[in-house]
Amino acid sequence: MVSAPFLVSAPGKIILFGEHAAVYGKPAIAAAVSLRSYLLTTKHAAEFSDCVTLEFPDVKLQYSWKIHSLPWNVVPKRSMDTVRPPSELNTALMEALEQSLVAVLNPLQRSAALAFLYLYLCLCSPDMPGMTFSVRSTLPIGAGLGSSASVSVCLAAALCLLSGEVSPPETKGDDDSDFNAANYASIELIDAWAFLGERCIHGNPSGIDNAVASHGGAVMFQRMTKGNPNVRESMRNFPPLKLLLIDSRQPRRTAVQVANVATLLQNYPLVTEPILNGIQALTSEAYKLLLMPKEKCDDVWEERLRELVRVNHGLLVALGVSHPKLEAIRMAADELEIGETKLTGAGGGGCAITLVKRDVEESRILELKERLEGHGFEVFETSLGGFGAGCLLPTKSDAAEWEEWEDKLFSLHHMLGLGDREDIQKTVGVGSIDGWAFW
Repeated sequence: MVSAPFLVSAPGKIILFGEHAAVYGKPAIAAAVSLRSYLLTTKHAAEFSDCVTLEFPDVKLQYSWKIHSLPWNVVPKRSMDTVRPPSELNTALMEALEQSLVAVLNPLQRSAALAFLYLYLCLCSPDMPGMTFSVRSTLPIGAGLGSSASVSVCLAAALCLLSGEVSPPETKGDDDSDFNAANYASIELIDAWAFLGERCIHGNPSGIDNAVASHGGAVMFQRMTKGNPNVRESMRNFPPLKLLLIDSRQPRRTAVQVANVATLLQNYPLVTEPILNGIQALTSEAYKLLLMPKEKCDDVWEERLRELVRVNHGLLVALGVSHPKLEAIRMAADELEIGETKLTGAGGGGCAITLVKRDVEESRILELKERLEGHGFEVFETSLGGFGAGCLLPTKSDAAEWEEWEDKLFSLHHMLGLGDREDIQKTVGVGSIDGWAFW
């Protein structure tokens, strides 16, 4: 059991291969990106010890609840023999929480608050001291990059640490293996609770977003039919790859793009089915590549992965789910020979990704960023793959160090007052400060 203050973090995701084909039971691959959400847990002062507070400045949410006013009486009792939570939400608890959310009217704020309260009630107890949970994100919200799953994993990780459901990550064994049984069991449990948070937000999510945010690396997911269990395979060991993530800022609706492909399939099955089968085949090829040991991930390996990115985009164009803005992004990256570009997600707008060549000069990347930003696009330099959920705990081994952590990193007002994404990353970010550990 961990005491506050502490930080947890989880990454966002992009769909790397398999968009739209996944709707028809074919595999898709999602991968973590280095853009992340962060959650700070701090104890309340004595005068507010009977309250629990959720702060999420990025969606303008700040709300407190009296702990003993929450519907603890309808929280489902968990069997001592059951480690993992159920995969379905408890209807009675969901209905009871409506009363606790009557003052939260904004849909985005309400869904975040509902996920938090559901997990808080299931994992904590009414005699736990008052605390504040402060969420900040370097991820664009609502851009199809798994921001809600990233936050759900942060909530699940923090609450599991507080309740003693999981322990902080253990270091690697003497053989320096990336696999640790205790860490894997912990992250599987965090993932399962985060899925319930995602259900509070989205109703019937696939589970792929929270799986990537929990485990990191990449995840191959295939939704099965006729009652068969879905397939989900994690790939955590490939090296981080340099990636440009470009938001076209073109609004799009996933449902419309999915319906357009369905119409195409109905009208031209002999043309459309081979395209979907081609996407399935290249996704399978990518899966084999991403399972290769790190020592074999050389220049040739990266070139093959980029080739699959190019082909996948071409097949999605053939399905009619691209957009002139996405094509402008791809053409600009091609002109400067930055790497290979594809749309990610449903298409029709949204985001594109460019898998950057290893030897590209920074000056050309800067030129591309300036060109795209001049057309109103937003560009993020990030990496593909990398760590999943992690935590940052202060150490009391050195009094001066403890005071620094307390005053700077674990100051609630400091966390809330951080400005843009670069400020958040510089101050608390994975890769920017030491001490982060990952399950």
